Amino acid sequence: MLWRPHHLIRKRTTFDFMGKRKIALALSTAVNLLALVGVFVFGLNFGIDFEGGIAIQVRAKQGTIHLDDLRSTLSGLGVGEVSLQEFGDPSTALIRVQRQEGNAQCVANAERVMKRRAGDGWSVKPGAAGTGDVEFTAPQGLDANAWRDAVSRVGLTLQDRQLPRGNTNIGKIDMTPDQRAEWCQQVAIKLVEDTIGNQFELRGTEAVGPKVGEELMHSGIYAVLATLGAIAIYVWFRFEWQFGVGALVALLHDVLSTVGLFVLLRLDFSLTALAALLTIAGYSINDTVVIFDRVRENMRRYKKMGLIELLNFSINETLARTLMTAGTVFVAVLALVLFGGPVLYSFSIAMLWGVIVGTYSSIWIASASLVYLNLRPEQLRAADEKAEKAKA
Repeated sequence: MLWRPHHLIRKRTTFDFMGKRKIALALSTAVNLLALVGVFVFGLNFGIDFEGGIAIQVRAKQGTIHLDDLRSTLSGLGVGEVSLQEFGDPSTALIRVQRQEGNAQCVANAERVMKRRAGDGWSVKPGAAGTGDVEFTAPQGLDANAWRDAVSRVGLTLQDRQLPRGNTNIGKIDMTPDQRAEWCQQVAIKLVEDTIGNQFELRGTEAVGPKVGEELMHSGIYAVLATLGAIAIYVWFRFEWQFGVGALVALLHDVLSTVGLFVLLRLDFSLTALAALLTIAGYSINDTVVIFDRVRENMRRYKKMGLIELLNFSINETLARTLMTAGTVFVAVLALVLFGGPVLYSFSIAMLWGVIVGTYSSIWIASASLVYLNLRPEQLRAADEKAEKAKA
């Protein structure tokens, strides 16, 4: 019995892709404009890498670290976003906590630390509105040394003028809002230490300030722009300038639409998200170059075929390869979405969208752009004829 290969997609399809180019371009333009509006109106949900925060290195006192268990323990502390990763070996982890604001939650966290470290009789409250002041209420009968010792347990130094006067048991520390926000970083570290100190040893702490996060953001933006520019130049030199511009337009479409997805779903935008954007750009240009290669090949082969007909023909010829590649990548990324856990969730969702939009843009953005950039097949044919005459 003769075995015949099974084709999931017909070998020769005749879809009129270019006939829908105006609808596709209008839809893509609307999506990208909405993405830009979303970024400026709602903003991105920046992660610790860009907003700043705290990095705490811990080591298990016994055995290895189970990140899922540690994450569930820390998620309810009231310190905001917490991300974990294995650091060097299975018994060491890096805990990253978002930058703390000097708000009521921070003051409440300070009270929890005080009660654990100085006794249940303590309470901590914010001072007057518009200031960063913090008021401490202590049990009756404490002397000045006991006050200083207790307040130092939450990372503050009590001056003589800030000690309670007369019969009152309330002491106030004067701070600006920015100073209280900086103090809150130390409160968060102490709260994490109190929560996991029985099982883990703190090996080191580091605060990532907003200035560092801003520098990382700028570096990330430059990296994305440099990547897009380098890809466009590569395509330009490999093909004609119209192909380079078409590839750049498609890449910008993919990046903007993915950023819009982060805004819509409020996904964590961190260095991992930037890695996803760069990966999407690489995947998209790979598919675009395959189609462009077939377009240029057919421009030499079918000398009397019009551009729109030639683009449709070339896309249909590569359609099976395009869909099979996209399908296999889609399945692999879907596994990351379902089983990769919270650490990879933003990256996985972005990549899942990137597979879809990258395939779409290769057909309806990059290829359709060639029509509006006035690519003329006779340009390439004339250049080939000139090269042949030079060889002869």
